[in-house]
Amino acid sequence: MIENVTGRRLKTTQASLEILSLILEHDGLTLAELDTMVDSSKSSICSHLNTLLESRYLVKRDGVYRVSFRVALLGERARHRYPSDEVVERVVDELADATGQEANFTIFEHGRLLMCYGSSTDEGRDANGIRYRSEYHLHNTAAGKAILSELDRDEVASIVDHWGLPRESEGTITNADRLFDALDEIATQEYAVVDEEFAPNLIAVGAPVHDGDGRIVGGLSVGGPKYQVDMTRLEREFADELLNAVESLEAALS
Repeated sequence: MIENVTGRRLKTTQASLEILSLILEHDGLTLAELDTMVDSSKSSICSHLNTLLESRYLVKRDGVYRVSFRVALLGERARHRYPSDEVVERVVDELADATGQEANFTIFEHGRLLMCYGSSTDEGRDANGIRYRSEYHLHNTAAGKAILSELDRDEVASIVDHWGLPRESEGTITNADRLFDALDEIATQEYAVVDEEFAPNLIAVGAPVHDGDGRIVGGLSVGGPKYQVDMTRLEREFADELLNAVESLEAALS
């Protein structure tokens, strides 16, 4: 969901968080590199960096700023709200082994999917050749579309307004009306599929994962290249394996 923020926002805080995110995304940046990426003066960027260093969110080695381990510890505290690492890894690994393809568990926050854990067999890993990303859109991923289908349409519209419908492949749905039509169809079943909507030649099936109160915490998906998996097998075999895996994750959250 997109949080409804109505109070005052601080541009300085937003600027610091933007710098922190860039450093994390690039696994370290120098002041000179940040100066080419951030729309602020070098002195202002330096002030933000000093604040983040003093707050222990960054470390500096040989002129390169990197995210500190303290940030990882904060993230670990957030992970306690979700299934344990052992449960997630076991369920996702079993799903990947059962299908012979790549399986992912993602967390649903602020209208995006955040990678929690991914696994694939050697066969699936070699064939896919896709690097794991840290964040994903909802409109062109199997788990994301399944999650959207369960949300109120006003909330879906809010997510679309905030993040847009960027095209990442020829099959990506970039029209809101088409997306809503697809979501209406998905709502009649327990899962969603994508057919070359996230990346060329890739298909996948996904479903939401709920906590004990029925709230969506994330999504589980599995899929692979079309020359290894066809749509019939995806919806008949993979969907059953997927829903069994979702049931296992939800049992750990209940």
